[in-house]
Amino acid sequence: HTFAIETLKMDGTLTSSRRNYVLTTLRKDGLMEWMKDMLNHSFVLDASESYAGTMRYFETLIEEHRLRKDTGVRSRLKEFVPSVGTFHTPLPMCEAFQLYDTKYSISKRRFIAPTFNEIRHILNLSQVMAIGPKLQLITFDGDQTLYTDGGNFEENEELALAIISLMCHGVKVAVVTAAGYGLDGSKYSKRLRGLLDRFVIENLTKDQIENFFVFGGECNYLLQCTLQTTLVTTDGSPSVGFDLDGESPSKNDNNKEVKEVHEAVIVPVPVEAWQAEDSQGPKPAFWPQDEITTILDVAEKSMRETMEDLQLRVKILRKERAIGVYPGGTDMILKVPVGHGSSKVKREALDEMVLRVMEALRSHTPRITLPYCVFNGGTDAWLDIGNKRVGVEALQAFFKIPQANCLHVGDQFLNTGNDIAARETCPCIWIINPRETGKVLQHVIKYGNITPILSTQRRLAPYKATQEDLTLIGPGVVPGTAASLSGPEKPDAASANLSRPRSISGELGKLCVYTGNML
Repeated sequence: HTFAIETLKMDGTLTSSRRNYVLTTLRKDGLMEWMKDMLNHSFVLDASESYAGTMRYFETLIEEHRLRKDTGVRSRLKEFVPSVGTFHTPLPMCEAFQLYDTKYSISKRRFIAPTFNEIRHILNLSQVMAIGPKLQLITFDGDQTLYTDGGNFEENEELALAIISLMCHGVKVAVVTAAGYGLDGSKYSKRLRGLLDRFVIENLTKDQIENFFVFGGECNYLLQCTLQTTLVTTDGSPSVGFDLDGESPSKNDNNKEVKEVHEAVIVPVPVEAWQAEDSQGPKPAFWPQDEITTILDVAEKSMRETMEDLQLRVKILRKERAIGVYPGGTDMILKVPVGHGSSKVKREALDEMVLRVMEALRSHTPRITLPYCVFNGGTDAWLDIGNKRVGVEALQAFFKIPQANCLHVGDQFLNTGNDIAARETCPCIWIINPRETGKVLQHVIKYGNITPILSTQRRLAPYKATQEDLTLIGPGVVPGTAASLSGPEKPDAASANLSRPRSISGELGKLCVYTGNML
């Protein structure tokens, strides 16, 4: 490496950012790798009994780092891990490790040292324990956090009920996603349909449903979920001739039988509400359009050059506040006979594109001042105006919630990911798939002293606590229901509708997750 760098330096063809990329590992987290190395010393010395002591040392270093944040004095942790960021709460690392070790017996292993993923899990657990019942706002990434990459939230009862439990407890829940479909709530609804339908199935009140928000385009489009009630005839057509004020009639003017249909829908939050003049949060709605255009122009030029250099069979899509590339399909094979990317783009090619765009924006004159985010989405690469730090900060200001009482859950915390920016403004949980998200939320519910919501089907049967319930909520506590927390009587077996609610707006068809167009 050194020889190659010196040769290229004499050529004058190696920029500092490219040199730094050669010298540093792109797909690693500095803090967790350092922790892994420290634990490995104990493993090599056959002193696994010292793992707990090492975790206690981590705990001490983290707290020292927190206390020195605004003093100008460099912490020992910063010396060991120059890339370490902000910790918003103390972390009970030792206690979290002991709980994890009790279940998985890490300290009993003789041939396998603690892994990166195990350290990630322990950090996640310690963060959840630290926040406990103080949690007021939880934000989620979309793809690979709530649903599969490029997919939609379909049938995931466990995850849906965990989110509902938080909402019924008064916790604000928001999906902060790179997916940007402007203020078109129907397109976000399409991707979250399974979750929204579950709100209705579980008989949530309008107030409870309105604890759910969506922030599209990282931080640019804020929308809120609400309960919409419409009267329809038994043949499925919308009823006319009356409104919903007062008692609902059983027949309309055409003498057809009618019934109420409830649907959870996503609607825009007025800009003047969340971007109010007296708000202390960031104001992305009022960023200057000329600089936004400049950022998009620079990114587009770099992306097109990379597409040509790497012979990528991808399509480029420019939106109001984003630009990105995604697999181009079979029609791009004719345009790029030798290349790849028609159905899947190599991870290395996406990382290369992201790093080239980052370099182009960093070196641009005049200097770019607006926040932006360039990231590898797994199957695509995007630049967004703004980032998730701005999105979470805007929500914190809108709800007047302190940073330490918030939690962001996502899967993109490496240098080319888009969740990493949220670390600057709130505690974060690093997961790798929706199943891990569900497991984390079980711990959030447990340590937040939140009553877990059971499904309608399970509520209708006589309740008998399982061992899993006792582990999650403790003995002597009976899980509640959305209805019991809000007042209305829970449904009986005869009247409960356990099927998915009929959508008032009808089927939206298949959504292209990149363009937002219906196929």
